[in-house]
Amino acid sequence: MTASVALCTYNGENYIAEQLESILRQQKPVCEIIICDDCSTDGTLQILSDYALQFPDIIKVYRNSENLGYVANFEKAMSLCSGDLVFLCDQDDRWLTNKTEVITDIFEKKPALNIVAHNIDLFGETISNTKKITYWDIEYVNPDQFKDTRSIIKRILFQGNVFPGMSMVIRNTFLKKHLPLKKISPVIIHDYELLLLAADKDTVWVEKSILGEYRIHSQQNIGYKSFSQFSPSEKETISREALFTTFKRVPFVKKTITALQLNPVLENEYKTYCMRRYEEYLKSLPFLERWINSIKMKYYFHIFDYLK
Repeated sequence: MTASVALCTYNGENYIAEQLESILRQQKPVCEIIICDDCSTDGTLQILSDYALQFPDIIKVYRNSENLGYVANFEKAMSLCSGDLVFLCDQDDRWLTNKTEVITDIFEKKPALNIVAHNIDLFGETISNTKKITYWDIEYVNPDQFKDTRSIIKRILFQGNVFPGMSMVIRNTFLKKHLPLKKISPVIIHDYELLLLAADKDTVWVEKSILGEYRIHSQQNIGYKSFSQFSPSEKETISREALFTTFKRVPFVKKTITALQLNPVLENEYKTYCMRRYEEYLKSLPFLERWINSIKMKYYFHIFDYLK
């Protein structure tokens, strides 16, 4: 199977060379690196031009005539990929040398799969602790929880995406079938939309292996503050604010199910999930506080109105 890389850049001169080197060092080489630059104003394009001259058969650089934005730029890059597999790639991360080999082997052994998502380490000067942290540590993800066939779609739809694009590889036939993207919400960006569609059909594989490194720095689009301040000793808790967020997500879940034509059973399953979280929250409180909060939830905050 051949491997394409869909790489998007925008003012990435500080890190793009390191990322490209990590791709070019793969034990199983990629057939092409499609780079779409979104009108960079720094030295990114010069760096890309130099690499394209060195590797003209592999690296293809496209400069947008106008700034498309993060999602539309990735949509363009993905559409230009011709390989059997499309590896999504950000400009500021790094790949481990066995990434393409491991992922390709999974797809070859499991022809029904459309997406593989792997674990990644976090690194960067802004991470204050010295203990190794993975992306799934941040999201309180245990990959063993995804053994049930419907567990992936429930996790990413009910609680949010835990598989960043740079950890995703997509079968190109599936990808092209779903381009152009529907872009139903600013929250559901390119990788999230494709994951929801594949997970709804039980065609996502969660690979435990750490195959990349996610750089944490102050200029990144997503995750800098929460990732740089995270401590591995933190435990997931259910606060009242978190419970409200869960119930308030009901309209979002309904809209997503309808717009992406996901399994309609998911709507009632989400309502069940809300009630389970509600019960877990109450159980965490002392008896008197539990009773007071149950009254407030129902008659003051009207939290159950979201389930109607």
